[in-house]
Amino acid sequence: MKKLLALVLLPLCACSSHEADQRLTEKADLQYKMAYENFSAGDLIPALSAVLDSLKIRPNDVDSKNLLGLIYFRQKKYDEAERVFLEAIKLDANRSELWVNLGTMYLEMKRYSEAEKNLEKALENPLYLYPERIYNNLGLVYQATGRNPAAIAAFRRSIELEKEFYLPYQNLGKIYLEMNQLDRAKSLLSDASRLCDTCSQPRYFLGNVLIKENKREEALNVFKEGAKLDPQSYYGQLCARLVSEDKARGK
Repeated sequence: MKKLLALVLLPLCACSSHEADQRLTEKADLQYKMAYENFSAGDLIPALSAVLDSLKIRPNDVDSKNLLGLIYFRQKKYDEAERVFLEAIKLDANRSELWVNLGTMYLEMKRYSEAEKNLEKALENPLYLYPERIYNNLGLVYQATGRNPAAIAAFRRSIELEKEFYLPYQNLGKIYLEMNQLDRAKSLLSDASRLCDTCSQPRYFLGNVLIKENKREEALNVFKEGAKLDPQSYYGQLCARLVSEDKARGK
């Protein structure tokens, strides 16, 4: 009778263990979802807490490690971010977003050689969904290292791949502004402003093109728009300052 009872209980114990594992998986999923939502909203402290809780349950989860790396990156904790991205790459070297994120961080750190290698590594995957972002960042690497023809080609490739992505329009427009090719610069910066209706930066540079064309009133209108759209940003404040300076000169 005791043996029969033991046999009956075995599957019940196995089922209980499976249910416990499933509850842990669901908890890890929930923590990851909370972390992602907070990160997307810019709330980095609760995002960090939630993703760390998720990793306690699934320490080798690549998605959670990638998100943790992004949080550290956003916090400018570059050493921690680099460590986490490299750990994630060891777990799954075929995940192009890991190479993209690591390369983008190296770009921000001005470690251009490493940025270029990682971004080019990401391009090896033909199935990556956002190659236009890689080409845009490669363009920034080439520009920062004095290779303007390669930068122009990379930005143009980015535009070819995604016509609605505003950054390569802006970055290419800035190059043409520096080269004093005002017609090209104006066209590209106008497109960038149209594609990002909350961005001050393309409007700041578009205004500078108009200043060079001696179109002061048009430039002021663009600067006013840039200042209004994002008043707390660096370029929003630059736009506001130019408007203020012009007003002071007019008194």
